[in-house]
Amino acid sequence: MILSVHFDFVAILLNCAYICFGLLIVNHVLGFIQRLNRLPSGPWGLPVVGYLPFTRDDTYVQFGELAVKYGPVFSVKLGSYDVVVLADWKSIREAFSSDHLLSRPRENFFGDELKDVSFTEMSGDPWKEQRRIAMTTLRNVGLGKSKMEDLIREEIDSFLNELKTTDERPFKFIDKVKLSIPNNVSILLFGHKYDYDDPVKVELEKNLDNADSVGHFISSGVFMPWITKFLIFFNYLDMKEMIKIIKRTDCFVQIEIDKHLEKMKTSDTKEIEDYIDGFLHEMDKRADENNSNFNREVLLRNTSAFYSAGSSTIQSTLNWTMAYLAAYPEYQEKIRDEIRETIGFDRLPNNVDRQRMPFTISFIYEVHRMVSLVPINLQRRATADVKIGDKLIPKDTLVLFNFWSVHRDSSLYPEPDKFDPNRFLIDNGTKAVKPQHLIPFSGGKRVCPGESLANLQLFLYVVSILQKFKVLPEPGKQISFESRYNGGRQPKNPIYVIFKQLTIPKTKG
Repeated sequence: MILSVHFDFVAILLNCAYICFGLLIVNHVLGFIQRLNRLPSGPWGLPVVGYLPFTRDDTYVQFGELAVKYGPVFSVKLGSYDVVVLADWKSIREAFSSDHLLSRPRENFFGDELKDVSFTEMSGDPWKEQRRIAMTTLRNVGLGKSKMEDLIREEIDSFLNELKTTDERPFKFIDKVKLSIPNNVSILLFGHKYDYDDPVKVELEKNLDNADSVGHFISSGVFMPWITKFLIFFNYLDMKEMIKIIKRTDCFVQIEIDKHLEKMKTSDTKEIEDYIDGFLHEMDKRADENNSNFNREVLLRNTSAFYSAGSSTIQSTLNWTMAYLAAYPEYQEKIRDEIRETIGFDRLPNNVDRQRMPFTISFIYEVHRMVSLVPINLQRRATADVKIGDKLIPKDTLVLFNFWSVHRDSSLYPEPDKFDPNRFLIDNGTKAVKPQHLIPFSGGKRVCPGESLANLQLFLYVVSILQKFKVLPEPGKQISFESRYNGGRQPKNPIYVIFKQLTIPKTKG
């Protein structure tokens, strides 16, 4: 009798399982049919996970291939989300101008472990306010001004001395440049820079390196935020360690914020010297507001985001730039000829010199195009039904812009796989022109707020280095441009170069 009841219970459980599985399949089929009716065409996926199991490490290349099959505006189910991918300049340009494609996804990848409240994750009016105040403050404390430029040149002078210590031996360039670039960001955010051997700086850069190593997983995992609670609980892929890395960076930033708070208490001056000062000043002005987004938690997340993004983007781009300089010595010499004819070798470059050095600027443009450091943008969310061309993007669909496809579009860039700085030169090589479809910093209202500082640093560092050194590959080895993708494109293997000190030629005249 007991055995009979046991088998009846098992049969009931199996029947329930079959029914649930059948309902899941029916739900998936109905959802798929609804998708077909509303969304642009695209590849099929699996129940629950969608197309995620079929995505490659080079997702941006794969999306370009799918665009050839399904058209430049196509849809794909990624985990929990319907996603529309825009893979040509015409559709991306149209999307840049839409106010309904400015928002971020509602869900937080890390759940309750970390609150994504930096302005990069915000949407609507809170994002607009945070961005406006951030840009105003950063401009007031030096962004785009000669004072900031002077501080960068001072930092470059220290960096050049550090490069001399390599003694013309092969070295990993990223290890050197990450000592320098974050200092320029620190000046804007904290009001000071760090010595290269400062333990705080060493720990900050270590945290950036560790965070960089898990970027690919996060960029995929955002499409299945519900699963992160389980990943954190079971510590899958060292999720707890990832969170610790972010929190350690936050601790260092919090120390800087506390110093500024103490300064406000003990000093009579109201002068705003850096971003933290400006944010705290805005907090005071809004002290009586309910539910203000200007609070210490947002300040912490904003400052950490600025530091991480502002540092890693430029040092990674410079790392790639050294690879291209070493691989194309003829272009390196052409830049040096331009230096000889305009600046000479006795002083560091300045922002005004950019107008007189079109080939150098074109070289940097071509590095941006070839590298496409951020080949796919951070996810956007449609806040209303949007038409892009003749394709409908339904409300709450996530939207991805494939910048890589634009930068490798042969109709925009003939022979797109060829590295050719001359493609940006006009008027017999006397002027460099940046086309609208060169978008390394995104575009529209969500364009990277640090674009101008990034371009200034790239120019000043490249020219300053080539005034003092010849950049060479390791003897007997070719520079590899293979990459890995972790949310950004990084060299698959470390880039080793030799910096041979120049015998400074005399300037003309």
